[in-house]
Formats: sequence, C-alpha cells, structure tokens
Amino acid sequence: MYTTTTRNEFIDTFITMGRANTGDGSGGNFTIEGLHALFDYLEQWEDDVGEPMEFDPIALCCQFSEYKSAAEAVAEINPDVYRDVVDNNDSETAEENLLDWLHDETIVIAFDGGIIIDSEF
Repeated sequence: MYTTTTRNEFIDTFITMGRANTGDGSGGNFTIEGLHALFDYLEQWEDDVGEPMEFDPIALCCQFSEYKSAAEAVAEINPDVYRDVVDNNDSETAEENLLDWLHDETIVIAFDGGIIIDSEF
C-alpha cells in the first residue's frame, strides 16, 4: 500500500527520526537543503521510471551520502584518486575534475551547498 509523500512530510520524517541536520548540533545525515535536492531527485526518478517508490528513510540514509564538495566525497571514498587530482591541479580545477570522476562512478545530486552521491557503487 502506498501513500503520496509531500516534500514537507519527507523532510519532517527525517527531522523526526534525527536524520536531518537542522543546525542545532544534533547531527544528521542530510541538511535541509540536501533533503530538498534528494526529494526532487527521487520525484524525477519516479516520473522517469513510471512507478512509485517505497519511502524508506533508513534505506535512503544507507544509500545516499551528503558532502560539502566533490573533494570531500572523493577524499573519503578514494583517497588515491583524491591525492592524484589535488596534487596535479589548482583547487578550482581539482574540484571540477573530482566532480567529473564522481559522475563517472555514481549518481551525483548537486545543490547549492553541496552534493549527494549514491554511495552504493
């Protein structure tokens, strides 16, 4: 059985479960801005596939990870690639190249303030 989840319900669920970083120091998997971007991505995915998806916040927290930058993501995921790119480029070019690397490896959801990647690659 499926019900439609609105943007506000989506975000409120993450907040209630302690999985949203609301700026109060309690942590969380995603910022509010990141949750807006993730909601938009998931809605588009449903439209593209033509099927509703199950809303499972814990599964989404396991599948997706938010980072402030591509550099931060790649440094955690693949330190060798990070060092190689950073050592051979200025910071702006390195960020662009690291973002390109992520796009080649996985799903990247970019938004003002960071990126979310599908960490199941």
